[in-house]
Amino acid sequence: MSAVVTVSERKARETERLRKAAASIVAELTGYAAAHHGRYLVFGSVATGAIRPDSDFDVVVDFPEDAERAAIAEVETVCAKYGVPADVHSTSTSGPSFLKRISGHWRELK
Repeated sequence: MSAVVTVSERKARETERLRKAAASIVAELTGYAAAHHGRYLVFGSVATGAIRPDSDFDVVVDFPEDAERAAIAEVETVCAKYGVPADVHSTSTSGPSFLKRISGHWRELK
């Protein structure tokens, strides 16, 4: 007879999975940013440590124009590898009000 897994247990397991995945994603993106002369600005629940079972990986890509597309693709690839939804923005397409709103609430990876 198998044990019943409650909703709160499932949520706790998913939160822990996301926490570990986010740490791996941060490590991989930090290496990519250093190698490609750019930076990622992680914000939201990953940056604050308030990861929930429905969290995604919120990030702003800040790379030179000729490297931006590849840097965005790297986020999408790495997040998919760990099964974490990505919410990707770039400094070139984000409005100043958005960037101002999240400034001071991000974790810089470079």
